[in-house]
Amino acid sequence: MRICPRIISGLSLLGSVLAFAGAAHSQGTIVYVQPAPPPSYAFAWLPLDVDNDGQADFAFDGISRPGMWTKVIPLHASRILVRPEPPPDIGSFVEPLAAGAIISGNSAISGLLWDDGGGPAGGATLSACAWPFGCVGPWVYQTAYAGIELNIGGSLHYGWLQIENWDFGGRVIGWAYETRPGVPILAGAVPEPSTWALLLGGGVLLVWFRGKRNAKRG
Repeated sequence: MRICPRIISGLSLLGSVLAFAGAAHSQGTIVYVQPAPPPSYAFAWLPLDVDNDGQADFAFDGISRPGMWTKVIPLHASRILVRPEPPPDIGSFVEPLAAGAIISGNSAISGLLWDDGGGPAGGATLSACAWPFGCVGPWVYQTAYAGIELNIGGSLHYGWLQIENWDFGGRVIGWAYETRPGVPILAGAVPEPSTWALLLGGGVLLVWFRGKRNAKRG
């Protein structure tokens, strides 16, 4: 039995569309939140419930020593990726990550650590200020991503916070986490629009068939 080449081409295109939609759906395991307006931690205590389970996973402390420093405090077995300060200083700075950086259980390399807030500093610093010398730290007037680890039902999940820090204040632009335990996430990654991918692919296929039919009619 001879199969029409047009049918073969159509089936190939359909297979590509379904494969694309399936790949997009398989990546749709990220929960992403972009609050409007972004909450500020300038001279404020800002709790964040990243996984929306009714309890804060992190708290931004911009009020304990107003104008001196801002800290991020992990809560309820959460952790944040930090770079420890060299001795004799204690504590650590939250590590600013560029978009696309891999956040996983192996992220604590090259001098980085996962901080649970249980150390003597009681959390990680975003920026530290001292009059009249100004502010220091990798987050001064910086917008970047912080790697986070959540403990959800005894399983570890990885995510990110997008932070716009000024000097002694700032705001949290958004956050996301991977719903699959132990699966790495890229800084800045958001859910793939799988539904739109399927609709778009189906539309392309319909246009292709219609064009072929019109060409046959002349």
